[in-house]
Amino acid sequence: MAKKNLSTTPNRGFSLLELMIVIVLVMIVVGVVFNVISLVTQRSATEQTKLDMFQEAREFMDQMSRDLRQAGYPNPRNMDQSLLEQDPIKNDKDAAVGVTKIGPGDLWFEGDVDGSGMISVVKYHLDNTGDHCPCLKRSQVVKVDGDPLTAQATVYQIEVQGVENTTIFAAYNDAVSVSLPIDMTANAIAISGVDTIQATLTLHAATVDPKTHQKPVTTLITTVRLNNCSQAAIGFQTSCQ
Repeated sequence: MAKKNLSTTPNRGFSLLELMIVIVLVMIVVGVVFNVISLVTQRSATEQTKLDMFQEAREFMDQMSRDLRQAGYPNPRNMDQSLLEQDPIKNDKDAAVGVTKIGPGDLWFEGDVDGSGMISVVKYHLDNTGDHCPCLKRSQVVKVDGDPLTAQATVYQIEVQGVENTTIFAAYNDAVSVSLPIDMTANAIAISGVDTIQATLTLHAATVDPKTHQKPVTTLITTVRLNNCSQAAIGFQTSCQ
């Protein structure tokens, strides 16, 4: 029986069509892999943005709470009246009269908020028109002799951007909501009775979530019980607790 000569058998390679099919399949697989990697990267960036946004809002709320707990300190009724030179006392730079103005987007008060021994005028303001806004701004300046509402300087700095809600602040007197806005000149009795202030902050991120195609949103709420009532009206208690 004759043996087949293997050396003369032709070697069959891939055809051009088969190579093209393989290349297309490889490109599809690579495309899917890169798409998954891209989505994972975008999701990671979105989660980091949400974390940064939440942390920024939390730091803002913590700072505001610390400030408010010092509002009205040192109280003019607990001081040596001979040391207060201005008449009325609320105009004296060494007297902290506490909360002076509350509105849906504004909160003003006086107090030694940094432990320096000097009275600071602190103002929080919701700005809907400025650069990088809507945003919440904060001002802290040393009090000067003069009216708490009209004679004090303001130097605002942006604290939180991407604010969605327009009603930030709410005030309560013995758990009953107080109608806002109020200030120590026009609504002395009302603002003197405020013992609790609540802040609600809803923020949206600067970037869009690739999965939902929406900007992530987070909401924080903080409630602060005041240590000292506003001294706007004579005859009211020196402590809200």
